[in-house]
Amino acid sequence: MEFYQLISFVTVARIGNVTRAAAELNTTPPAVSAHIRHLEEELGLILFTRTSKGMRLTSEGERMEKKAVDILSASDEMHHFAKALQQDIRGHVTLGINAEPGYLKIPDIIKTLFEKYPGINLEIITSSTGEILKQVEKGTLDCGFAFGSHSNSRVESIFLSHVDLEIAIPLSFKESLNPLDLNALAALPWIFPTNQCPFLDTVKAFLFEKGIELKNKIFANDDITKTTFIEQGLAVSVLEKSVAKGFAQRQKIFCRQGSEKFETLLYFVYSRQRADDRLIGTVANCLTDAWNIE
Repeated sequence: MEFYQLISFVTVARIGNVTRAAAELNTTPPAVSAHIRHLEEELGLILFTRTSKGMRLTSEGERMEKKAVDILSASDEMHHFAKALQQDIRGHVTLGINAEPGYLKIPDIIKTLFEKYPGINLEIITSSTGEILKQVEKGTLDCGFAFGSHSNSRVESIFLSHVDLEIAIPLSFKESLNPLDLNALAALPWIFPTNQCPFLDTVKAFLFEKGIELKNKIFANDDITKTTFIEQGLAVSVLEKSVAKGFAQRQKIFCRQGSEKFETLLYFVYSRQRADDRLIGTVANCLTDAWNIE
């Protein structure tokens, strides 16, 4: 039994006409008739008699109408009660992000929070995976996004997505470099973050298996500096695929076209000690809705 069947039932009972009921419900007469037929089949009762003047409730239908109205009223009451509880959730939540807000679906999350939970104030803090994990564990950051797997037992994770990576090589090296020559590629300057970087770690692990090490390092931890290094053609970097594509379209880099596929994982993280925190749970629910995570 579905709510839409009950709604069609009580609407036809009130109006006495399938066509006018369908117009009120913004649907078609065949759809309304099907709802009532399926409801009758499920209940094993005849709810209406069809007359030249329209639809008239049977004695069983009259009794069932009262019950259906009670059920729908209870459903409305539950929705109003849930809305009131949503209004009661208030507080300030800090959310660490490690990529472009659009990529992380931040606009969708903010929209849902604003519409459903106006009492929650969300503060977005731009950071890196390593720093987000560290601050979440310490309790100085409520929650955040993190790339790559981690083994921190104090941090809870919700898997969001696989992330495709590209080795982004400055165009200044294109004529002199065979990008399939891993030793030659590894000999170029590479951008190294000063803290944990799952993107770079993925490529380093691949090269390590082949006995190759990156030695020419340029350290930078903020996105502005890294972007400048990339645009000025100073060093190789490992980027999320759509970001690398953007640089390539602006003719700043080219991507290594090897047979290997590099990827990492994206998680939503929060302290395990706060697993029952209503604020964290609410933000997590909005986030998983935005990412279509069941």
